Amino acid sequence: MKIAVLLGGIGYDSQKRTISGILDRAILDRTNVYIFTCDGWKYEVPAKYEKGEYNIYNLPDFTQYDGVILNTDTIREPDIMQAIADRIGEAGIPCIDLNINTPGVIHVEMENRNGVEEIVRHLIAQHNAANIFFISGPEDSHDANLRLQAYKDTMAENDIEWDEEYIYYGDYSYESGQRAVRRFLDEAGVKPAAIVAANDEMAVGAMLALKEAGYRVPEDVMVTGYDDSDIAAYSYPRLTTVRRGEYEAGQIAYDKIAAAIRGEEVEDNTIIQGHAMFAESCGCAVRRDADAAQMRENYMEQHVKAYREMEILKNSSVEFTGLVDIDDLLESLEQYIRDMGIEYFYLCTCGSLDNYYRELERIADGEDRGRDASVYSDEIWVPFAYERGEINSYGAFHKSMLLPEECEMRRAGAFYIIMPIHFQDHCYGYCVVRDYRPAIEGRFYQNFILNLDNAMEMIRKQDMMKAMLQRLNKKLGEGPEKDAVPDSQELNN
Repeated sequence: MKIAVLLGGIGYDSQKRTISGILDRAILDRTNVYIFTCDGWKYEVPAKYEKGEYNIYNLPDFTQYDGVILNTDTIREPDIMQAIADRIGEAGIPCIDLNINTPGVIHVEMENRNGVEEIVRHLIAQHNAANIFFISGPEDSHDANLRLQAYKDTMAENDIEWDEEYIYYGDYSYESGQRAVRRFLDEAGVKPAAIVAANDEMAVGAMLALKEAGYRVPEDVMVTGYDDSDIAAYSYPRLTTVRRGEYEAGQIAYDKIAAAIRGEEVEDNTIIQGHAMFAESCGCAVRRDADAAQMRENYMEQHVKAYREMEILKNSSVEFTGLVDIDDLLESLEQYIRDMGIEYFYLCTCGSLDNYYRELERIADGEDRGRDASVYSDEIWVPFAYERGEINSYGAFHKSMLLPEECEMRRAGAFYIIMPIHFQDHCYGYCVVRDYRPAIEGRFYQNFILNLDNAMEMIRKQDMMKAMLQRLNKKLGEGPEKDAVPDSQELNN
């Protein structure tokens, strides 16, 4: 069985738990899972960058898959989602949508109201809070709007007044939690007794900003979050939050898609109830799951891991941006892939290197590029394939295949993460990594791919300069080509 999973922001805790739920079921079932993801889920990014990221969702040919799992609320572009829905419909395969109840699609929902309602009632009844402020997610987020409405409704049910100045629309980041607190303290007519945030990252940002301003949590201001993420468990004071059930949703989504693929009757709608986890940040006593020694050990392990990852990112950024041609980049890439512990990695490009250099020559001659550089070309090549320590390359194949038939990575019960390779809206291709858990456990892998994106663009600009100089030399009649664009024979040596 072969399924596609489409979602944004795979490095975030909530998506990580959803994916883990899917994979833990699928691998036991010997199902191959192809995860198409990108960094476009982030908010406040440049439009061209977002377009380049979201391009990955145009890549999958759904006729090549048995079923699809979507996390629609993490892909914020309506036109992209409509195109995805149309292609899935044309393929005639079963589809599950997490959170968004789309007609004709199996629905698994992690509801957003119950946990917020529990927290607001708790703050009012147990802690006598009146001035309760709310840090929402983006205004165009389905989940964020449901959580915000739960806050408003629960305040009204308890005859507690609230005002628009009590609400801040953030972007789920630590920074937006900090900005929210600064605005509350500077502009609101009253001091908050409690701040309810729509996710844990914003709640932690709020706590940091409160402490910076001289307030104690929870003695002066209570703070709560949402998602029961790792940061909630390790924060001090420990964060009151909402356990949403993403892991269970991932498991249920896989079970349903597998049943639908087998032709079994599947319930159209499943709702997973969230519930509050009260802890120290609202003034409640809590028994920690891990003792102090275990927490110190976990911190040490995470610190060492973060240091190693930071060194890889720093060194690759410095080295990549100093390279002058593609061959040097691929040689450098090999060493970093080894250091990262990846077994299978494929760099897939829109055309061959010969195509690339011919395209530069056409542009230098004032001709049309010959293709739309903002989309994936029909013909894909693999100039760099890392397969268990061996370096290979593969020739032309159609993009619908994703990878060439002869590559070694085809086996049952594996997962593949597919991310775009681009600079702004200029599409270079995509990369595929197999069975690499760090890619779904944090931001490290995504940031490494960003370094690769930037390196590809730096080299393209240098090659363009060479092509333009070559063209100028020809016009001025300054003799034979020198240090110009290499021909295909040079590339093969």
